[in-house]
Amino acid sequence: MSFRFFVLMLTVVSTALAADTGRKRVAIVIDDGPVPAHNAAFLELFAREHVQVTFSHVGRNVVAHPELTKNTATAGHEIANHSYTHPHLNPMSAEAVEKEVGDTSAAIKTATGQAPAWFWAPFLEHDAHVDAAVRKATGLEHFPYTQYHFISTSDWEASTTAEQFRQRATTGIVDGTVILMHEWPEVTLANLPWVITELKKQGVEFVTFSELAKQLPR
Repeated sequence: MSFRFFVLMLTVVSTALAADTGRKRVAIVIDDGPVPAHNAAFLELFAREHVQVTFSHVGRNVVAHPELTKNTATAGHEIANHSYTHPHLNPMSAEAVEKEVGDTSAAIKTATGQAPAWFWAPFLEHDAHVDAAVRKATGLEHFPYTQYHFISTSDWEASTTAEQFRQRATTGIVDGTVILMHEWPEVTLANLPWVITELKKQGVEFVTFSELAKQLPR
């Protein structure tokens, strides 16, 4: 099964789990940062629009640019553990997984003064073996996105157009939606202002992973 097909099926299934309460709490997650070329622009946009999101940071990027992770946290955004080298974790040994997540949590804490509250797996690939190793090394749980309405913008694919990105990020929004984006694609940074404006027109309340889990537990 391809990752793209998996994401499509997950979106269909999670839609059925989302309840229409009249509210539309949405957690945007921005993967793979911090990215020096884009990080400041994301923070400026979110500050201007009064939006808080969850950034999932890669440990080696945090070590290379701790000031960017610190700036992200200082701006009020949540930082999730996205592993150290962004590998496929499932085939790795428990010890290797523990090092991936343990080193990342340590790097985030060094940069921000606070350890992350959630783990967010590279490629969204994790199994019971990985989850156990993550808990042992950090005490973290993987954010339970499958229990919410999950949308992937597929912005990592070079073929994703601006129109496709906008459509995916703003269609079918319900209370308890998680929208996956990435910090490095040009299409994301260029079109996110339009997306935020459209989501606000739909009455969206932007929240972090922790806020969503607290306000709308599954």
